[in-house]
Amino acid sequence: MTIAKMSMNRNSSRYFKISVNGFENGCMSGIIYHAGTAPGIRFENYLEMMLHMNRIFDELANPKRTMDYRRFGGTKLPEPPIQEYDQLEDGTLATFKLNVKYRYNTSWQGEISWLEGQEKQEFESFLQMTYWIEQVLNGPGDRGQPQKISNVCQIAVDSFEGGLLAGSVQNAFLNYLEDFTGTIALADAMGHFIGLGSLKDDDSGGQNEDIRIIPDKMWSVYREGGKEATFLIKILFREHSTWQGVIRWRETGEKQAFRSFMELVLLMTSALESSDGRILYEDRYLHKNRESALMEG
Repeated sequence: MTIAKMSMNRNSSRYFKISVNGFENGCMSGIIYHAGTAPGIRFENYLEMMLHMNRIFDELANPKRTMDYRRFGGTKLPEPPIQEYDQLEDGTLATFKLNVKYRYNTSWQGEISWLEGQEKQEFESFLQMTYWIEQVLNGPGDRGQPQKISNVCQIAVDSFEGGLLAGSVQNAFLNYLEDFTGTIALADAMGHFIGLGSLKDDDSGGQNEDIRIIPDKMWSVYREGGKEATFLIKILFREHSTWQGVIRWRETGEKQAFRSFMELVLLMTSALESSDGRILYEDRYLHKNRESALMEG
């Protein structure tokens, strides 16, 4: 094989065609075609799409990962089943051409083109890329800056079926709770109070000058956590168009640092994939009821 052809093959391995056939409540589904050729692979959400692409990049070692993804001890990443699709088709809602040039900082860098709209966008993180896709599918919108800013939150996961995260983002000190379904909806919910600018290192989780009474209902939800798992998040930095910080798996007490939103999601999903969160939730619920019964005599 000539050097020119080898180079062409290696470059084509960085490309994907994304045919989007469904987009509801921030959850995208469709078919990805590696190097723009059939057969494709079906995906039901952003997480499945990202896991399939990372698997192919890893198998080809192109583009190479510069860092290994961190995981909690004894956990493993989800491995969605490969459902092939023989026909090469454009998406019924939109079609994108994705070129992932690098995988630095536990994320992706490259450019993405919306074929129907003839628009192109460079990105330096998976988070920035998905925000742009959402803007194309939803139309332009103003995310704005949050009125309440904090760098800590609790993510309560109530369901994790087929790679689809669902639950709520909570901050009791700000009396804040927002439900989410899907990866990009999780990012939106976090961004609504974390903000996109500089963050204060405030361990209290709220603004010191904004002291408020926290409703009992909010405290109850915050303490109970998620049905599958609960994670405490502290954002320390926002660099490379993504977030860096620390995550604590509340049920086990284990902590890990994350270097991107992608790595944060992979840490959460590896924990969910490798544990029986339902039992942990029921244990917490029974323990809480036992404590109440003892207090009531």
